[in-house]
Amino acid sequence: PARTFRSGMGSLVWWAERFLWDGERPEWTWVPLQSVGPVRFGQSKEEVSAALGEPITAWDAKKYARWYPFDGIGIDTYYDQETQTLAAVAVDACRGPQVSLDGTPLVGRLPSELEPWLEETASTLEDPTLPEYVDGLRFGPRGEPYLLSMGLILRCQQNRDHARCRPVFLAPQWAMRGQEWIE
Repeated sequence: PARTFRSGMGSLVWWAERFLWDGERPEWTWVPLQSVGPVRFGQSKEEVSAALGEPITAWDAKKYARWYPFDGIGIDTYYDQETQTLAAVAVDACRGPQVSLDGTPLVGRLPSELEPWLEETASTLEDPTLPEYVDGLRFGPRGEPYLLSMGLILRCQQNRDHARCRPVFLAPQWAMRGQEWIE
């Protein structure tokens, strides 16, 4: 994907990447705390590679100790260092698959488009048995919303003049330690 960066006449234009609309993206389903599309939390990097049909071209333990990008698909995968199993999936807002929950698409949306869904979903999640930082709708220091009890952080990704939703989906063990992801 071509990215351009231009400056001129004292103005700065943000990175621009071709944005894929919903009909141009593969469609995946998210099962909170279990799976994202064809990959399941707890899989090894080899199992994730096989499920995605994209080979791991170079696993450099120094560079990719916890993280591996599947650029052809538009996702980044993160692995628990102790178990070496899939613990999080971040989907590129511009070119990653469209991931939906119960018919609501979450990738590449303007944050304001997901606000009603977030509020409605959060209202169903109140659980007094969970730690406060995990329960319900919370916001990180950059204003990005998260629903850790579902394993969801809605990060934003800048593309030209727009910030688009780049969800990060978490496995249960990482959702419960979620404050590490928020900052």
